[in-house]
Amino acid sequence: MVFRNYRDILRQMEMEMQRLSDEALLSVFGPLGAERFWQPPVDVCETEQALVVKSEIAGVAPDSINVSLSPDNRTLVISGARAEDEDERRARVRCYQLEIYYGPFERHVSLPPDVQIDRDNISATYRNGVLTVRLPKRVQEEMPATRRIPVVEGERESP
Repeated sequence: MVFRNYRDILRQMEMEMQRLSDEALLSVFGPLGAERFWQPPVDVCETEQALVVKSEIAGVAPDSINVSLSPDNRTLVISGARAEDEDERRARVRCYQLEIYYGPFERHVSLPPDVQIDRDNISATYRNGVLTVRLPKRVQEEMPATRRIPVVEGERESP
């Protein structure tokens, strides 16, 4: 991974610490009910035009994916569920390795605080098991240059 400057390194460390703390909390508080939450891996990158969040959620039906943005534009939440074929699960006699998570998932993605997001033009696509959420940057309106107001000599205004 190439870092442009120390802020990129700090941002990556912050995101990794958030992910680790989320995983630790889930493991401490354990399964909720009979189901266990899992967290899909996520990449967050910035382009000139947008923040791009990619999440690998292969095997999840598109209609079971939920994507939302917090009111303060700082947290993207990706949730849903990966369903396991019940007949296949019942037919198992013995398993030698199980690494694929099934059931509900939820991932809270912290977005960089210095990027302004255009909430009205966010898009999400799901292809080949990868969810891609594009969060366009809001166009910064340039501050107008200082405007000089001419002073003219004239008659006094009446109150």
